Amino acid sequence: MYDLNKIKEYIDTKYIGQTIIQFDELNSTVVKAKSIFATCPDGTVVLSENQSKFKIRFGREWVSYPDENIYLSIILKPALEDYKISKFETIASSSVCEAINCMFQDIDCKIKWPNDILINFKKICSISCEIVNKKNIAEGVIASLGINVNLDSEYIDEDIKQIATCIKTETELEVDREKLIACILKKFETYYDELLNFNTIVNAVDIFSNYSILRGKDIEIVKPGKKTSRKVNVTDIDCDGWLMVLNDKGNEEILNSGDISIRYERKT
Repeated sequence: MYDLNKIKEYIDTKYIGQTIIQFDELNSTVVKAKSIFATCPDGTVVLSENQSKFKIRFGREWVSYPDENIYLSIILKPALEDYKISKFETIASSSVCEAINCMFQDIDCKIKWPNDILINFKKICSISCEIVNKKNIAEGVIASLGINVNLDSEYIDEDIKQIATCIKTETELEVDREKLIACILKKFETYYDELLNFNTIVNAVDIFSNYSILRGKDIEIVKPGKKTSRKVNVTDIDCDGWLMVLNDKGNEEILNSGDISIRYERKT
């Protein structure tokens, strides 16, 4: 189990992670966070050593391994006029990537828009953000992370070893999970505070752009369920975390992550 006292020693936040609820096993931290949403303060964190049904984009499942990795959800209750999931994905992605780069300065952690974290072009983390509604009115957001941390490479299925890895494999170091959790939550609070106070995510966008693995690349975009694709060139992300691209006619487009999936040439 996670050492909650150790997390408290490391953490330096006002409210994100000041309430932590821990479980040995859940179907999903997202589902649990939804079920207790109404009774929890803003910034409550749900932690689990294992989760059996963590869904990521387009219904795909993130395979979980107990006792080695990090699976958590953050309950957020911002007073906003509009809830754009892209803003929360940007905050979460920037927080995880920057925290890892701060803790391990000899690695090059990157972000693949909209919500994947990579080391050496292999995925170590997937992020999922979901609006919580009551009677069709948005009441908040649940931001969820699944991070491959101390998993031995032999337990990663052969069919995904070319695209997935963990922090321990890439750094050759055993990771202090509690310290990493605390670092992520501190970064998260910094960027979330900007959203609460100014309704902007300028600093998170800057971090995301700096660590973006797609900026300047030619990519293929595909709509779910479609076989055809088209090529565009990525220029950056905008102030809401949406992808800015140039199409084959040289015209700028803004792409929503809910509408497309991406293919790109991965270096090895």
